[in-house]
Amino acid sequence: MKTRYRPLLAVLLACGLITAACSSDDSESTAQAATAGETAAAAPNPGAQDPVAVHQAMRKLWQDHVTWTRLYIVSAVAGLPDADAAARRLLQNQADIGNAIKPYYGEEAGAKLTELLRGHILTAADLLTAAKAGDQAKLGTAKDAWYVNADEIATFLAGANPAWPADTLKSMMRGHLDQTLAEATARLQGNWAQDISEYGHIVQHIVQMSDALASGIATQFPDKFSPPSVPANELAFRDAMRNLWEDHVQWTRLYIVSAVGGLPDADAAAGRLLQNQADIGNAIKPYYGEEAGAKLTELLRGHILTAADLLGAAKADDQPKLTKAKADWYANGDEIATFLAGANPAWPADTLKTMMRGHLDQTLAEATARLQANWAQDISEYEHIHSHILEMSDALATGIIGQFPAKFAY
Repeated sequence: MKTRYRPLLAVLLACGLITAACSSDDSESTAQAATAGETAAAAPNPGAQDPVAVHQAMRKLWQDHVTWTRLYIVSAVAGLPDADAAARRLLQNQADIGNAIKPYYGEEAGAKLTELLRGHILTAADLLTAAKAGDQAKLGTAKDAWYVNADEIATFLAGANPAWPADTLKSMMRGHLDQTLAEATARLQGNWAQDISEYGHIVQHIVQMSDALASGIATQFPDKFSPPSVPANELAFRDAMRNLWEDHVQWTRLYIVSAVGGLPDADAAAGRLLQNQADIGNAIKPYYGEEAGAKLTELLRGHILTAADLLGAAKADDQPKLTKAKADWYANGDEIATFLAGANPAWPADTLKTMMRGHLDQTLAEATARLQANWAQDISEYEHIHSHILEMSDALATGIIGQFPAKFAY
């Protein structure tokens, strides 16, 4: 999951672009990527990329994009002191995207895309500021400029790949802006249920576009790709696991931000985070049964509820409660590891305990940095958490695939 590649696709993703292929489901997009990999195999290239690695790295890059967009919105709307740090991290994402297309389209194209995407983010910031201030004139001007910028991005990208018609890209770019505007509006209005729902739509849209666009770039540059390293059905399962665990760390961070900042949506964020634990438990039921799924949910709920106790104690500087909550948290981590190890011989208990403790250490460091207003460290710790959880997800998915091969046979 740490593999990096340079997808133009990702670029399109962040901005809300989509092709006709985007209407297909994830498995269809994966099959297209696999086909592209098979085509590449006809002309072997020592430096060819695994389309699976490209697909995975694309998702990671664009999950970052929508995560940091949301984190900026949260901090800017609430007037939190880390808003500038979140904005810088989001702007860095745009530079990363520009750099990512340079191996395909050259230095000038990469720089141009970065310029356009920076305009996308900076104009969005102007729009949010005007909306927060209730300045309708500035809001209208910023909104118009934002949609013009979206059309410019669509036109630029359409010129790079014949698979992406300009009219389709403009329509889908505008759809992405509509979604982001709806998310920000719900947050400004304190409609937490709608705010969470809109973000869910944004994430789902980005993932779907990522998969469709990944197949498009592979089609345009077949000589750059090797055959896929895993079958399409296994990749779909790995993706599903990553989605669940990515939700876990995203909503953990969003809860930490709201709880530490004393924001009124802290309970709503906690509720969404607890739902994720049920989702993870449900995900293993087809393999280990209802009882096992319910047990994992119970343990994971304990993980979240104890983390909330720990954060509350740390914020209040209640050292006795902090010490107890921390001990309970690590004990719960060991219980989760022991439970999982008992379900699958591919998951040694000691290895899982080390991974779980590493996750807890990282999350504690993230929360501590936030409580200390060390924004650079806060962001850095989340980056480590995100990468680590995807490695954990891969390990769990690999174990299940290996334990139940018949469920993944063609």
